[in-house]
Amino acid sequence: MDKLIIVVRPEAVTDEYKKEAKTWGKWDSKSRKKFPYNYTAEERVLVLDGSATITPDDGSPAVIIGKGDQVTFLKGFKCQWKITKRMKKHYTVIQEEEDGDAPPAITCDVCGVDCVAESYFLEEDEQDICPKCHDEDAKDSKKYVGAEHQKDGEKWEDKPTTKKMKAPPKKKQKTAKK
Repeated sequence: MDKLIIVVRPEAVTDEYKKEAKTWGKWDSKSRKKFPYNYTAEERVLVLDGSATITPDDGSPAVIIGKGDQVTFLKGFKCQWKITKRMKKHYTVIQEEEDGDAPPAITCDVCGVDCVAESYFLEEDEQDICPKCHDEDAKDSKKYVGAEHQKDGEKWEDKPTTKKMKAPPKKKQKTAKK
């Protein structure tokens, strides 16, 4: 597994890397505690604050990352994240030239499948849930009740069905007084 995750401890992170990382996106775990992740492209990270335990799905030993660490997750790495202290990080996704297509922007936090086309977003836990996992849960625990339905990462509202409007009641005609 050493070839799919590379960790450089804070004392060995170069100033050049730190400077470059400031131009990347920023991520905050907020209330997220545990979630699976499937790296469909290389991702580079500079941990700004917090810590997490990364447990590879292949049974390799867990890796602990924390403040100041430079981490590279290589394409194909599948793992379980456990945030042990609220984490903030700079990150960038490195697209391989032969891949052509960008990696999915949204993956299910339960099963790891690409769900950019359609998903459910649970704001409280900042979780993205694929329709399959959402529907399976709906039968049992209902923990995703209130999740926002999204298509292509945007809020989606089903158009209401149009009801036939009744014609307004006819007005009574005034009769002339005799």
